[in-house]
Amino acid sequence: MRTRSRDECGFILPMTLWVIAIIGLIAAVISEWVSQGVENALTVKSQAETELSFANIRNELAFAFARYPYSPRGLEVGERVQAPTTATLSDILNADFTSDLLIHLDGRAFALESNPDFIIKIQDGRGLINLNIVNNEYLGRLFTALDVDEDLHDLLTDTLLDYRDEDDLSRLSGAEARDYERLGMYPPSNYQLLSPWEAQRIIGWTQADAFWRRQYDHPIVTTCRSSGFNPNTAPPEVLATYIDGVTIDQTQALLDFREEMPFRNARSIGDAAGAIIRNQPFFFSFQPGRCFIIDLINKSTRDQIRFSLTLLPRNPSQPWQIDYVVRVPDRYRQQLATVSPGVSFPSPETISRRAGETDGTPRL
Repeated sequence: MRTRSRDECGFILPMTLWVIAIIGLIAAVISEWVSQGVENALTVKSQAETELSFANIRNELAFAFARYPYSPRGLEVGERVQAPTTATLSDILNADFTSDLLIHLDGRAFALESNPDFIIKIQDGRGLINLNIVNNEYLGRLFTALDVDEDLHDLLTDTLLDYRDEDDLSRLSGAEARDYERLGMYPPSNYQLLSPWEAQRIIGWTQADAFWRRQYDHPIVTTCRSSGFNPNTAPPEVLATYIDGVTIDQTQALLDFREEMPFRNARSIGDAAGAIIRNQPFFFSFQPGRCFIIDLINKSTRDQIRFSLTLLPRNPSQPWQIDYVVRVPDRYRQQLATVSPGVSFPSPETISRRAGETDGTPRL
C-alpha cells in the first residue's frame, strides 16, 4: 500500500484549513443574511400591524363622531346625555347634551379603549387657522405669536396669497410661476391648499423653522373646509391671532376660563380676556365643526401618524373622508403626552352598549 509523502500531507493541511475558513465565511454570510431577513420581516410586520391599527381606529373615530353629540365643551360620551324627546328643530336646538364624561377636542391626549398601545389626540379643525381663507392681518399676528423671524413675515404672507390666488400678478414680496421655475420648484397651484404640508412647497415657508416646529408639535393651521372660529378648542397661538387685544402671554386667562365654562358668546370672551371684542359676531362659532385633526401615537414604538378626518353627513354613500395622512418625522417627535386621567376614548362596543341603554330618543 502506497504511503502519502511529506509533500502531499503538507498540501492537504492548508487546503483543509482553507476549506474550513471558506465554510465558516459562508456560514457567517448566511447567518447575517438570515438575521437581516428576520429583522426586515419584523419591520414589515410592525408596519402592517400599525397600518391595520390605523385603519381600525380611523373607522372607530368616524363611528364615534357620528354617534355621540357635540356641545361647546367637546364630544359628550357619557351616559347622562339628555337627548331631545322629539326630532323637531326647536327641541334639538334647546336640548342639553351635557354628559358626565367628556372628550375634549383641543388636542389633549387620551388613552384608546379599544387599543391601549395607542394614545390619541383630537383637535377640532374649527379651532385652527385656515390657510385657505386667512388674510395678511391674521398671518402677521400668527407669525408674531410663534416668534417667526420678523424679516420673513412679508415674504411668507405674500407668497402664500400669491400661491392660492388665480392671477399671475406678484405681490411686493410674493412669487408667481416664473419665480418658481427660476428656482427649479413646482409652480403654484393657484388654488386652495390640500393640506398644511403643501405650504412647504411655497417659496420662503421652509425657512420658518419656528412655525413648523410648533405645527408638528401641535396643529396650528389647517386646510379644513369649515367656516367660523371656535375659541373653545383653539390653542394659545390661535387665540392670540384671532382675538383683538390679546397677546400670547394673556391667553392663559382664556384657557383657565374655558376650562371651567366653555365660551358661548363673544361677550364672555371679552370678559375673560379683559378686552373689547371687535370681530363680527358671526366670525365666532362655539360648537366643534365636522373636520378633525387627529394624532395617533404608538406608545411602544413612538411612531406618530397625523391625519385629517372630515364628516360628510349629507353624503349617504361616503359619510366621511380622510383628507390627508402624514407621519411626523423623528426629529419633531416630542415626549409622550400625559394622558387625561380617568377618561379614555370609547370603543365601538362601549358606544353600542350605551346606545342600547337609552330609551330610543334621537341622538345627534
